[in-house]
Amino acid sequence: MKLKYLFFIFFSFAFVNAAYCQKYILVDSIVESYSKEISNVDQLVELINKDFSKQEEKARAVFKWVTTNISYDVDLAKVMNSKSMNAFSYKTEKEKEIKEKKFKLDLVMNAMASRKAVCHSYAALVEYLCEKSGIETKIILGNLKSDASEIGALPNKINHAWNVVKIDNHWRFVDATLAAGFISLKTNSFKFYFNDSYFFTTPERFFLNHYPLDENWLLTKKNKKDFAQLPLFFGSYFQNNYDLIKSESGIYSTLENGNLIFAIQGLEQYDTVEYSSSINNKIIYFDQKNDSDFTISLLDKKNSFVSIFVNGKIIAIYKII
Repeated sequence: MKLKYLFFIFFSFAFVNAAYCQKYILVDSIVESYSKEISNVDQLVELINKDFSKQEEKARAVFKWVTTNISYDVDLAKVMNSKSMNAFSYKTEKEKEIKEKKFKLDLVMNAMASRKAVCHSYAALVEYLCEKSGIETKIILGNLKSDASEIGALPNKINHAWNVVKIDNHWRFVDATLAAGFISLKTNSFKFYFNDSYFFTTPERFFLNHYPLDENWLLTKKNKKDFAQLPLFFGSYFQNNYDLIKSESGIYSTLENGNLIFAIQGLEQYDTVEYSSSINNKIIYFDQKNDSDFTISLLDKKNSFVSIFVNGKIIAIYKII
C-alpha cells in the first residue's frame, strides 16, 4: 500500500466513537495490561484463551494487541513499492499449500520478533492468533483505494491484505494495518494511533476503500465500476462515522456539473467544514449551518482534485474533469 496514503488515512483520525468503544472497554483494558515483552506468539495465544471465552471478545483481543504492539514497517514498504516481489513459486497445488503455510508462518514469526509488519504480515498475524483461539479466519487480498489518481480507475491491482473473521456464523471485516497508526511526514516514521473503525466494519462501509480480488468477499451487491466511481475516503471519515450524501460519485465534470453539492451526516453543531482545490491549495471555510447543503463552484477547477475537511482533517477527495 502507498506510504502517503498511510499518512493521510491515519493522521486524519478523530476521537473514537464512545458508544462503540464502551462495548470493548474491558477487553481492551485487559489486553493493554499484557507485558510489552511478549515475543512468543503461542504465549500470547495462551493469554487470550485464558482471559476470554467468547469468540467476539477473543477477536477483539487479537485486534487490539496486534494494532497496539506491531508497528508498520516503513523501510520494507519502500522496498516493496519500488520493486516486484514474489513470495514463492510452485508447480502443484500441494506444493502451493505447503509453501503458503510456511510463508505465512514466517511472516507471523518475523512480525513477533521485530514488532514490525506490512499489510500481509498484519493479516497473517491476525489469522494465526484467531485460528489458535478457535476463530475461523481468512486473509483477503485486494485493492485499497489509496491515492486520488485512482478515482475512476478499476481496482485491478493487488496492493493490500486484510482479514475476515467468522463470529456467530457471520463474516466480519478486520483491517489491522489501517487501525494501527500513521506515518509522520515530518520524520517518515510510524506512529501508533489506534483506529477502532476497522474492527467489524460493515460491508457497505468497508467497500468504500477495499475491493477484494475474490469478489465473493465483497459481502455486498457492488462491482468494480461502483468502486471506481467512489471518492477517495480518509480515516476521519470512518472514525467519525460521517456519511457524504448527494455526492455519491467521486468524479464531477465541469461541463456537466456547475457545482459540487454535498451534505455530511454525522456533523456536530460546532464542527467546521472546509475545502481546497489542488489548483491553489487554498483552504476555503464554509460559513453556514452544518445541517444544510454545501456547494462548491467548479468554475476554473477543471483537471483538479477537491478535498473536503472537517475540523481541519481531510475526509474525502473528489476528481474534477
